[in-house]
Amino acid sequence: MHASLILAISLAGAITLSGATDGQACAGQSPSACDAAAVAEFTAGVQEYLQVRDTAAGHLPPERLFEDPTEMLIEREAMRQAIRDARPNARAGDLFTPRAAATIRRIVAETAAAQNVDPSDIVRDLRAERMHGAKRPVVNGGYDWRLGAWMWSALLQTLPPLPADLQYRIVSDDLVLIDVRASLVVDILEHAMVGDGD
Repeated sequence: MHASLILAISLAGAITLSGATDGQACAGQSPSACDAAAVAEFTAGVQEYLQVRDTAAGHLPPERLFEDPTEMLIEREAMRQAIRDARPNARAGDLFTPRAAATIRRIVAETAAAQNVDPSDIVRDLRAERMHGAKRPVVNGGYDWRLGAWMWSALLQTLPPLPADLQYRIVSDDLVLIDVRASLVVDILEHAMVGDGD
């Protein structure tokens, strides 16, 4: 179903998305049309973030392989700081807008139902695997890899696709969007794993 939403977006072209709240944006629309608009809004936010990041990091050396891990960490921190400086007011919900959040929560609920899985079981398993001392993610902060690198594969297949540098992670019951190249938390959808309507 969600693959068809993404196809519908590409066929439909640009959609005007500014300003409306979730309820206003979906007024008079079918659920599939609302979902398509939500995915388009989220995708536009992702592309805008990448443009900001690429501009901010334009003066840094291109991505490469490092023989010295310390050098890699220094360059990664420089990229993070450049991005932070370029989006100093970044906050949760910038990309996971109310409309996108509602659609993603519905995707979580539908995926869990299709897989006969309780999302809270996924959350509990991930908490058990988290390394001691891991820091809770904060928008525009560094992603602490002690939180884990695993992602629920069934959900990955149904969430809006991301460009190569961005990935989803589940942390507690939140869905976190991270820039793996910068190890930066781009956005957080709080309580995403409770599903739609919980």
